[in-house]
Amino acid sequence: MKKVLIMSSVHPWNDTRVFHKEAVSLANLGYDVTLYATASNHVYENNIPNLQVITFAPKSKAKRWQTWLELYSIARKSEAEIVHLHDPELLPLGYILKTIHHKKVIFDMHEDFPAVLQTRKIGHMRVSKWLLRFISTAEKKMLQKMSAVVYAEKYYKENYETLTTKQLDIYNYPFLQETFETDKYETPTLIYAGAIHEIRGFKEMLEVARLLKKANYHFQLLIVGKVPERLDVYAEKFLRENDLVNEVKLIGRLDLHELMTFYARSHIGLAILHPEANYLRSLPTKVFEYMSVSLPYVLSNFESYGRLVEETKSGYVVDPLSPDEIASQIQVLLDNPSTQAELGANGYKQHVANFNWSVEERKLGELYDGI
Repeated sequence: MKKVLIMSSVHPWNDTRVFHKEAVSLANLGYDVTLYATASNHVYENNIPNLQVITFAPKSKAKRWQTWLELYSIARKSEAEIVHLHDPELLPLGYILKTIHHKKVIFDMHEDFPAVLQTRKIGHMRVSKWLLRFISTAEKKMLQKMSAVVYAEKYYKENYETLTTKQLDIYNYPFLQETFETDKYETPTLIYAGAIHEIRGFKEMLEVARLLKKANYHFQLLIVGKVPERLDVYAEKFLRENDLVNEVKLIGRLDLHELMTFYARSHIGLAILHPEANYLRSLPTKVFEYMSVSLPYVLSNFESYGRLVEETKSGYVVDPLSPDEIASQIQVLLDNPSTQAELGANGYKQHVANFNWSVEERKLGELYDGI
């Protein structure tokens, strides 16, 4: 049985892609998998054959180098035949493991790294152009040495046309879902799940809640995910001042199975990301999760998002920076349950036909068998 190490210094062990999809799939395919990742508010029950999970406490950015050294030491000494890495900051580790220790290394690219770098700051300064060029050159050199590079989005590889190493798209589509029989919440429910940040529409969602209440709509908004302290303070003040404590609920992080039940019980999904470079062409995983439980959604009006909506007829697009437009589109859905049902049914059909994990799992297995 081939031994595999999966490593992340950033993601919690029960991350949807890292654990639920790739680690579990590989274990089910007969690989002996050990996952190293950060602890979360859930504990692995050691209930999946061939899959061991080892967690460590998350560290601040200033101290994360300690985690890198620890993971390097573990991987170097391990008898695992394949090391699967999930974070850009671990790419140098993979380069060393491949070139010096002759390990087979897969690098899993979750985001458009060049686009992300353009928006990052060191202190209060944006990353300079010369440093961007240096990082980009070094990244390509290290990726070239990988046994394989996996992309979570099709367009990511456009940045790496010169690479000759094996490359493969493995998308973050949800597991194939049977039709949910769960009862909906009695209160019309809007839901968002994922990373919580200003550029992911957190403040706009709160403002939308204010506008809906002002228009005398009966609803609740569920925001699922870990809220940074600064936004927790902002939300507490905003909800208190606008009398929204009963309408808006900050749920915290949920495991995938819990989250899917929350989705299924809700009425409208939200994904109103800001027009940042990393988001413009990267379709949010949550939209495909919404489709898998027949949940209509309201989505940012980026070109690639608009194409998905046009092709699937499963949601609406709006200006993500206009709470008024977002609230107006939500009101249309709240006023028309039959439209909600039609969009949801369209999305579920597309989920079954095109957007589910089964095909991606097969591609993952073929990649591992071939390296």
